[in-house]
Amino acid sequence: MPLAAETIRIARTRAGISQAALARRAGIAQSTVSRIEHEEIDPTWATMQSLLAATGWAINPQPTATAQLLSPETVSRAMARSLRKGDSESAIRDLTEGVGRLIRASEADENIPEWAIAQPSKPIGIPLWDTFLATAFAYGLERAGQTPPQWMLDAPSLPHETSPGDDPGPEFRDWLRARTPPLFLKKNILSRAEDWAIA
Repeated sequence: MPLAAETIRIARTRAGISQAALARRAGIAQSTVSRIEHEEIDPTWATMQSLLAATGWAINPQPTATAQLLSPETVSRAMARSLRKGDSESAIRDLTEGVGRLIRASEADENIPEWAIAQPSKPIGIPLWDTFLATAFAYGLERAGQTPPQWMLDAPSLPHETSPGDDPGPEFRDWLRARTPPLFLKKNILSRAEDWAIA
């Protein structure tokens, strides 16, 4: 909200117009302009566009790699829905998609915003899957060269080595363990680095 208020205030001042004149040009109540500039309300994108256009600014938003990110909150909810249906494969795909997008954004040298790594307001409620979620997102941040937040690192280790998906046989387990990043091994999760990349 402070960014919206400051942007509107600066645009209006540079245009040399009052709040009342801006409101008339944009077809918005003057009290709304005042409340936005005083950080009392956060404008919708449509209102923001109208106000900026009324000051003579051209608006041409361009998405960055971070526009494609999925927050742990969003991924957690999707995983919980899949797991309630008994569909663990979809839960793994949901998690892979979220972490893969995080890795892709970091490879584009984008700064990862705080919302994209915030702890979900409600856990999935299944310890195994909550640990998968936290550890996979922590891995994505490590790949981005960033330190994961404490909530990700505090996820408990699983009681025994587990691989998302099918339980590997002894030979495959050894092969998989040799290719698992240390962060996953620390939590008793077997998963190759390439399993988290998305097309």
